[in-house]
Amino acid sequence: MATIASLDDGELTRPTRCPGWTRAHLIAHLIRDADALTNLATWAVTGRGTPAYESREARDADIETTARRSATELAAALAQADVRLEDALRRLKDGVQVQTMPTLFSGEISAFSLPAVRTTELIVHHDDLDTTWEWHEADPDGIVDAIDVCVTRLQASPAVPGLQIIAREGEEWTVGDGSIRIEGYYENLLPFLARGQVDEGLHHEGELPSLPSW
Repeated sequence: MATIASLDDGELTRPTRCPGWTRAHLIAHLIRDADALTNLATWAVTGRGTPAYESREARDADIETTARRSATELAAALAQADVRLEDALRRLKDGVQVQTMPTLFSGEISAFSLPAVRTTELIVHHDDLDTTWEWHEADPDGIVDAIDVCVTRLQASPAVPGLQIIAREGEEWTVGDGSIRIEGYYENLLPFLARGQVDEGLHHEGELPSLPSW
């Protein structure tokens, strides 16, 4: 939020690391996705709800409209959406009526994974804004949550080769048969798993595969 609040109208027109999206589009996406996750969390608790979007086209049209707002309006809208989402996620502590729900892009998703999904979005898209912020500035626990989310998505994809993912901080994850070994610190592993970014701190045996972008 501090990064987004610091951007003026001119800075919002600059491109991001998401092809075809300006910073305004990316912030609009964060707003709309917060509302989509709020809907899913409410659905889990109450047993009543529907997916936020019926198609990718409907989502993109909504983002395009929202991105036309000013920098001040976008920052305020994101803050308000985050408050709504936090309130909805907090209610999960009291139990849910629906354990999993369908999503447009990720298939079936567990209600209790929603906080980690949002954490992943915030970390990955913070880097996508292409400011002075860097991956290592993210909270370590948040990065672990994000790696878990990325690994879960990769495990569900039949086209992804086997990966043995080893964090030097101690954790390990396996995708498929674990045939390709990848090792590094959290801040090395997440950029590769989410965005295919490879830096000198990422060590691997064999040729790195091309992974689907988070």
